[in-house]
Amino acid sequence: MRRLSYVAVALAAFTVSAPAMAQDASAADPATSTSAAAAIAQMSDPATQLQVAMMAQAMGEILMDMPVAPLLNAVGQMAGEDVAPDVDPDARVADLIGEDARGIPAQMAERIPAMMGAMASLAGALEQLAPQFRDLAARLPRPAATNQ
Repeated sequence: MRRLSYVAVALAAFTVSAPAMAQDASAADPATSTSAAAAIAQMSDPATQLQVAMMAQAMGEILMDMPVAPLLNAVGQMAGEDVAPDVDPDARVADLIGEDARGIPAQMAERIPAMMGAMASLAGALEQLAPQFRDLAARLPRPAATNQ
C-alpha cells in the first residue's frame, strides 16, 4: 500500500507540475522561480488535489482488476522459469493482495490531498532556501581539473 501511495504521489507531482515547468527556461529569471511557484500553487489547490485523487483512485481500481498471469508468465520467461502452472489464469492483482485490495484505491484517494499539500509545503520551503543553497555552492571550492 505504501509503495502504491508513493507512486501515486510522484505521478501526481509530475503531472501537476509539468505544465508549469514547460515554460521557456531562458525566459525565467533564476532569482525568482515562477514555475516552482505555479507548481506549488497547483499542488496546494483543493480542486487539483481532488482531481489527482480521483485519477489515482480510478487508476488504482484499474490496476486491481488487471490480470496478473500474463505479467507473471513474461517475468518467468525472462528468468527462464515456467510459472504458468502456479498462477490461476484468471487471477487479478487484487486476488494476490487479498481482502484489503478493494479498499486500497479509496485509501490512496483519501490520502493524496494531504500528501500533495505536504509536498507543496516542502517545495515552498526548499524554494525559500534556494538563495542560501546558491550562496553555499558559490563558497564551495571547485574541484581541480584532472588530466586523463
